[in-house]
Amino acid sequence: MQIKPVVVLDTNVIVSGIISPHGAPGVILRRHQMGDFALLSSSEQIEEINDVFGRPKVKKLIPKNLWPELKIFLGNFHKIATVIDPPQLKWDFEDSDDYFLLDLVAHARPDYLVTGDKALRSLLLVMRTAILTPSEFLAGL
Repeated sequence: MQIKPVVVLDTNVIVSGIISPHGAPGVILRRHQMGDFALLSSSEQIEEINDVFGRPKVKKLIPKNLWPELKIFLGNFHKIATVIDPPQLKWDFEDSDDYFLLDLVAHARPDYLVTGDKALRSLLLVMRTAILTPSEFLAGL
């Protein structure tokens, strides 16, 4: 029996996957639905996801017929991901908005953090967690 990788998806990957389902982030979301990997998140990330989808700029990008499905997805996110709330650590990293992701990675030690964020990607590895772009993650899945 093959063990499923444990993955943290940056909020930008989740949002991009919903807005553009045919790109790599959209494929990642479908691969999660197929059970190809376990998803790890935090309450702070769920708040951020809800905040991003509440922004007028993002709302315009989502077809009206997808809103009911999106609301179900957002309401059930805590059921599709293992949600933990790790302790906050001190980081010497330029983007304090991403500290919660680094806290999650440092505490839970998932196999991968998948992100489109250049600053996070520049880290390459945190503890034993590889930091990959969506395309890199899919290539190895």
